[in-house]
Amino acid sequence: MALTTNSKVWSIMLIVSIFISIFFAVLFYFEDIFIVLIVGTLLILLTDSVIIEFDRYFGHKSLWARRLYAVSLVVIGILLVSLLLVGQLSDMTSLVNSQEEYETGISNIVSTYGYLFSSQNNVNIGPMMGESPSGIPSGNISGNMSVGVDGDMAASPLISSEDMQSIGDYIFNFFSSLISKLSYYIFTGLLIIPMMFRLYFARKNVIVSEIVSIFPVKYQDCVSSSMLDIGKRLRDYFSAKILESVIVGLICCIGFYLAGVNGWFFLGALAGLLNIVPYIGPVVGAIPAVIIAFIVSPTTALYAIITVVIAQLVDNLYLIPYMISGKVNVNPLLSILLTLIFADMLGALGMILAIPVYIIYKVVLTEFYNELRKIYPDDYDA
Repeated sequence: MALTTNSKVWSIMLIVSIFISIFFAVLFYFEDIFIVLIVGTLLILLTDSVIIEFDRYFGHKSLWARRLYAVSLVVIGILLVSLLLVGQLSDMTSLVNSQEEYETGISNIVSTYGYLFSSQNNVNIGPMMGESPSGIPSGNISGNMSVGVDGDMAASPLISSEDMQSIGDYIFNFFSSLISKLSYYIFTGLLIIPMMFRLYFARKNVIVSEIVSIFPVKYQDCVSSSMLDIGKRLRDYFSAKILESVIVGLICCIGFYLAGVNGWFFLGALAGLLNIVPYIGPVVGAIPAVIIAFIVSPTTALYAIITVVIAQLVDNLYLIPYMISGKVNVNPLLSILLTLIFADMLGALGMILAIPVYIIYKVVLTEFYNELRKIYPDDYDA
């Protein structure tokens, strides 16, 4: 179908585009609160999906039977999560507070395996011009080499103990800042998310009607259909992404537990959570677990790496092709470009929300364009 030449249609489309852009600009400006709102929305969508599935299996039961099943499932879920959190609390507290033990582990790694990073094989000795009494060639010597008191030559490491110490400090500070940030999000979430749940489940239909009533009557059908379509697409997309992260996190938790990694539940959950971030998330999520496992032993680190590789193979060979791609009809090249552009503008949050924002733009603009073509037809369409 040829694009319309009606200037009225394009004027309104421009206004709609500017309005959506301003809306997202304000949300991204208040990034911390926006993250809490996103988490609350995801929890609402997840809860709504669970309720739909629950009604599908237990809808034929009596009211009291459904309530009994629901309460039992909630209590069991809370108990399981509480047991896991309590069991991991001591490990994570020890991991964050015992910086001295952490530094000792880094030093042991450097002293034991530092030769692997040395430049011994890169020593280049120039033409022999004779030898000194100590046996050291008097020609040109290049490369990272140090001469000991007794005249022995030792290769200096490419990665020094100070470099490894800096890496250890960075990991320690990362965990400290992460826990501090999570504390802020938890506190803010406890204030905002319960109100979001109450507002959604108590006045879901009323809220949609109130929003639609703001617009002129001739645009209300377009706004209503856009909101319903956006809700369905985002529900499907985020439900698939949440399930993907849960599966990846579960694989990592099991693998880290079998490998004997301290804080296996937290590290596995972190790997699953960061898996939401395209491309760099899986790598960033694996680094803390592998480094902490390497402090225990190289074998433990190897098992942690194998766990991460298995999780990513399952994700890339099964979950993404059969779960995510089926929910979002986006060209792969366009998906990569959108992710890179949003990452450059907004960082990790932009990478996570690149596809959802594209979905909203696409649905709203498509619905408005089709409706405006009906309201303001071209001369040859009349």
